[in-house]
Amino acid sequence: MLTPETLAESHTTIFGEVRTGKTRLLYRLLWMLSDAGLGGEVTVLDMAPGLSWGVGGKLVEVGELPDGVKYLTSWEIRPPRLIGRDAEDVSRLAKANEESIRPLLEEYSKNPTPILAINDVTIYIHAGEPAQLFSAMSLARAWLVTAYYGSRLADDKGTGISVREKSFVEQLLQVSDIVIRMG
Repeated sequence: MLTPETLAESHTTIFGEVRTGKTRLLYRLLWMLSDAGLGGEVTVLDMAPGLSWGVGGKLVEVGELPDGVKYLTSWEIRPPRLIGRDAEDVSRLAKANEESIRPLLEEYSKNPTPILAINDVTIYIHAGEPAQLFSAMSLARAWLVTAYYGSRLADDKGTGISVREKSFVEQLLQVSDIVIRMG
């Protein structure tokens, strides 16, 4: 059974196909931590595209976040494989996402909290460096992340994003204490 105390000391990965409830579960876990008095120890990096794109969905679109939780996001993030017309467009969108997310990682790295929650961690990996992401994650005592891992978004128009993403999730699972597969 997951307890707030366990979550506050563990590396947790929630992964699966699109639309399987990863973000909603993360939302519930954030409230569990908050109800245990740990909300002020949490920073959320929300890398998901908004719901208007038809995939993803930001935590604040699920509901109100607990008091004390620091929330960092960009509303410029878009789903590259879903809306990119060709390889060049997909790559351009992925790079734009990385450029929108990098300042959030830098902000967290300057002022880390003991608990880091990342919604849709894999969108950064499309064009970003795993080392920068793992470096930021290492600053937290505990982390909870959601990660896409499936086949519905496999068509990356030949960019290699899907293979890169899958490889990253497999690395992430190896360093996770708690693994929750959705769907």
